[in-house]
Amino acid sequence: MPLYRQLASVMKTRITSGHYAVGTTLPTEQTLAETFNVSRATIRNAIRALTADGLLKSKAGVGTIVIRAQEPVRSATLRGLTEDLRRQGVATHARTLSAQFETPSPAIRERLELSRGERVLHLRRLREIAGSPFALLSSYIPESVGLKPDEDFSGPLYELIERSHRLHIIYGKDAIGARVPTSQERELLQIVDETPVLVIRRTAYLEFDKPIEYVEAAIRADLYEYNVTLTR
Repeated sequence: MPLYRQLASVMKTRITSGHYAVGTTLPTEQTLAETFNVSRATIRNAIRALTADGLLKSKAGVGTIVIRAQEPVRSATLRGLTEDLRRQGVATHARTLSAQFETPSPAIRERLELSRGERVLHLRRLREIAGSPFALLSSYIPESVGLKPDEDFSGPLYELIERSHRLHIIYGKDAIGARVPTSQERELLQIVDETPVLVIRRTAYLEFDKPIEYVEAAIRADLYEYNVTLTR
C-alpha cells in the first residue's frame, strides 16, 4: 500500500475516534508532516484521498475541515437530514426556533395539496454539529398529521411522524440549488461573508402520493455535501 494510503488510514481512524472531531480544522500540513514523520507531499496526498472519501473539505483562508466521521452513504434512499448525518457518524442537535399553526401561503397549500382553510404546523429549527450551526430548516406539516407545537423536535422529524403518529413515509422529491444567504441566515448560521448556502427543497409523501411535509433547508456548504447514487 502506498505510504499516503497508509497515512490516510491512520488519519481516518483518528477522525472516526473523534481525535480530529467533526467541525474542527486539521493541523497545518507542516504540523502533520512533523507529527507523522513524512513529507508534506505525502500529507497532501492523504488529505486529497480523505477529501475524495467525503471526510474532509478544504476552505480557502481556513484550512481543511473535518465534515464527517464516516464515508457518506451514497444512496437514493429517502432519509431526513438528521438520519443521513447519523448514518455517517455525525451527531447533531436541533434547536426549535418556533412552532405554530398557521394558514399556509398559496404556494405551500399547492405543494401539500391542501384544501382552502386547512392549517399547517410551521416548524423552524436550527440544527448544529459539534456546537456549530449548520442548517436552518423551515418545515410545513398538515395539521391533520397530529403534530403539536409543544412536541420534542430535537430528533429526526421523520422518525417522530412515523413512530408517534403511525404514518409511513414512502418517498420524497428534492430540488437542490445554491444562493446567497439572507441576513437572518447569515446571523443564525454564523456565516461571515457572502458564501453561498446549499438549499434543499423537499416534499415527502405517504402512500397514495399524499404529501406529508414540505421543507426548505438552508445549509452551510462548508459543513455538508449532498451525495446520491443514480441508476441508469
